[in-house]
Amino acid sequence: MIASRARAQLVALDRYEADQSLRNFIPIAWPVLEPTQEYVGGWAIDAIAEHLEAVTYGWINRLLINVPPGSMKSLLSSVLWPAWEWGPRNRPSLRYIATAFNDGPVKRDTRKMRDLVASPWYQERWPKVALVRAGETSFSNSRTGNREGIPFGSLTSQRGDRLICDDLHSTKTAESPVEREKTVRQFMEGAINRLNDQDKSVIIVIMQRLHEGDVAGEILSRDMGYVHLNLPMEFESDRRCETRIGFRDPRTEDGELLNPGRFPRSVVEQLKRDMGEYAWSGQYQQRPVPREGGMFKLQWFAGRIVRTAPAGTVWVRHWDLAASKNATAAFTAGAVRTMRPTASSSSRTSGASERRATWFARPSWPLTTRTG
Repeated sequence: MIASRARAQLVALDRYEADQSLRNFIPIAWPVLEPTQEYVGGWAIDAIAEHLEAVTYGWINRLLINVPPGSMKSLLSSVLWPAWEWGPRNRPSLRYIATAFNDGPVKRDTRKMRDLVASPWYQERWPKVALVRAGETSFSNSRTGNREGIPFGSLTSQRGDRLICDDLHSTKTAESPVEREKTVRQFMEGAINRLNDQDKSVIIVIMQRLHEGDVAGEILSRDMGYVHLNLPMEFESDRRCETRIGFRDPRTEDGELLNPGRFPRSVVEQLKRDMGEYAWSGQYQQRPVPREGGMFKLQWFAGRIVRTAPAGTVWVRHWDLAASKNATAAFTAGAVRTMRPTASSSSRTSGASERRATWFARPSWPLTTRTG
């Protein structure tokens, strides 16, 4: 009797805490999803949760979230948040479409949410959310709600109340102009109209940045009205994120880490060394082009850039030819350099000369055309 009463009190407490906020629901549900992993929270996870709650309450219906890998973005947006809306928020009739760049993450997150909702723990607390169909990429409950997991390339005929777009680009396809532009075009022309109600239904795009022209970049450049939660791994004071729900990045010092509990300084420095500046800047800093450039640093050329070629300049042109017609292949690229005589060249004999290479500004290079 005592044990039964204690369990009933625990269930009631879980229900009460989860009803208050998604932020409360996350650590309560965590052991069901990750029984062998300790939950490590932080203000960044709370910030994502609070913006998803704002969607639930109708304050936001277009949300763009840019966060580094390992920030629990998929688990929060595609698993825990929908389960929280169905159960604790008592909205089991909501219909979700969750999509990603391929079927790997689609199947993974669909299974996780299905298993969470079907678990004895969840059913004991929210028994009205009973599953009547439970497939690998699609399931529904007895209150007309459903969740469809669909690879982005197959997103054609389904509609929902929430469209969750989680990493629409892969690190490989984002580097291909053809594949990247195809994804952007499909998002603009074939995804944002997959809503049951264009005025009230919701689109959430959550991703790491991979290129200036990726889906997130296009959303921002076109000023599409999305609330933008942008959280780089290392704080940059000139890019402090503030959103209209009252959120303000709480960090104060440049370089301050997003979540030192999950990513301490030693781990961050190792990632920066291993990944290289270009990948780090996009995926972790949410700034696809490094401040100083990727391969070439501005300070290398301080005081050395000239606008007019000196007398006696010798031009050298180099071509790096494309070796394939594949859409993901590298472009043919060209570069122009100059060679100019040294000061001692005036005394050279028999046509021999000493020359040194000098870079100077020349427009329209490298070329951006592919052979074939």
